[in-house]
Amino acid sequence: MKTSKIILIIFLGTISLASLAIESKIEQVIVYRRGAKISRSAQFTVSPGNQEVVISNLTSSIDANSLQVLLRGNAVLLSASVRTNFLGYQNFPKRTKHLQDSLDLISSKIDWLNNEQEIYLGEEKLIQENQRIVNEKEKITAEDIARLADFYRTRLISIRKEKFQNAKELKELYEIKKRLENQLQEMQYQRGQRMGEVVLNIAAQQSVKIAVDITYLTYHAAWIPVYDLRCEGTESPIDMVYKANVTQTTGYDWSGINLIISTGNPTVNNDRPILNPWFIDFYTPPVVVGYGTQPKRAAEISTSNILLMEEADAAPEKKMEQPPVPYQVMQTANEMAIEYAIKVKQDIPADGKEHIVPIQNIELAASYSYHTVPKLDQHAYLLARIGNYNQYNLLPGQANIFFEGMYIGKTSLNPQSSNDSLIVSMGRDDRIHVERNILKDMTSQKVIGTSKKELKAYEIIVRNNKNQAVNLEILDQVPLSRNKEIEVEVVEIGEATYSPDYGKVMWKTDLNPGETKKIRLIYSVKYPKDRQLSGI
Repeated sequence: MKTSKIILIIFLGTISLASLAIESKIEQVIVYRRGAKISRSAQFTVSPGNQEVVISNLTSSIDANSLQVLLRGNAVLLSASVRTNFLGYQNFPKRTKHLQDSLDLISSKIDWLNNEQEIYLGEEKLIQENQRIVNEKEKITAEDIARLADFYRTRLISIRKEKFQNAKELKELYEIKKRLENQLQEMQYQRGQRMGEVVLNIAAQQSVKIAVDITYLTYHAAWIPVYDLRCEGTESPIDMVYKANVTQTTGYDWSGINLIISTGNPTVNNDRPILNPWFIDFYTPPVVVGYGTQPKRAAEISTSNILLMEEADAAPEKKMEQPPVPYQVMQTANEMAIEYAIKVKQDIPADGKEHIVPIQNIELAASYSYHTVPKLDQHAYLLARIGNYNQYNLLPGQANIFFEGMYIGKTSLNPQSSNDSLIVSMGRDDRIHVERNILKDMTSQKVIGTSKKELKAYEIIVRNNKNQAVNLEILDQVPLSRNKEIEVEVVEIGEATYSPDYGKVMWKTDLNPGETKKIRLIYSVKYPKDRQLSGI
């Protein structure tokens, strides 16, 4: 064992003599959708000749292919590489180190108390064994018995009192230890984590002071967009706060850094797509045993998709304002991505938690209308339509909705759409009553020759229980036929617009306060009487 220690000490000493170990500081971090580019700088003095310089105490998750080194000074950079130091230790954040020190202290205290418990148990056992041996002896006087009884009683009481106190203290220490371990786990702490290093081979003709800038990519960081949408009413614009939720688990806290949020993603596949030949052939249906699945019904077309189809022709009633200058952020549009340079220095701990960084505060002009799809949900939803939204370079993400000072909930924001308007659901309004009922007296089924004809009739009732008039869109649908033997005919839709390509039926109506309106949807389906329909 001593020989191994000596060899290790000599080995470490050889490394320290052959290399110049230096520290660096973080100058800038660019966080991508996945990954981050970290820029560090350092200054040091090299000796004449060739020398190995080790920039230590870095994250072990460095992409070696992304390493870039800029040397400033009268010296030549011969090579640069990345390696992992399994012998060094990581310079953990202060709060993590304090927790680990406390955990080590608690663990040592627990070990000592457990050792004391073993000693007390051994002593108790020894006294009990001696008591049995003494009782088996002959010629013990009464004075000896009294003296032994006093000793046994006094010592056993003392031992059991100490055992009781130790057990109580051990219970408290184990609870504290558990809390410390949970907190360290919450901070994604890993003891003995490896340390990354950048190794530079530098040649200089004389002793000279030089500076070095290094940049590298790590994939243990990311950000996701999140939005706060606030509106004081249907006559007001939307105040949008565009934020970035930044996370990183590099093992090192980013303290007081210059942070840049980039919409780029260096992890995506950059290979261009290759179009291969497309062959077609006759279809041979498989043999199905038992009951097969029913074909997908035309009526099951997603209503949300139908709504998006309609929105291609919709435009907001109000003209969009130009985007204001972002606060505390400088926006730069590159060829491949948008970058937001945060002017205020940021602290991003390496705890894997989301840390919110505001990017932009934008006032969005919007037009509002209520929308209902009573076939799926007999409620009305307030929709905001935002035009010319592509100028803000938004990304898909979750949005928190605040309407008239009240938190409504979350919604999904998808700016990557081909529609001219960005549709945002501002929440459900229960003061607009919606019903969809089957008109039984008009629904019928008849046989005409070799055909069967079914008539479907529905009545939709809407009522405005608000104190102001509203504009309401009512969306429904008529089934589509995929077979020439199935004929679908629209019988009655009132003043609705009908899209035969998608089967969409849309009514737009104004409802005054307290007003109720009824509309009808009637259609027929004709098909061979010896066949059965699916999805009607």
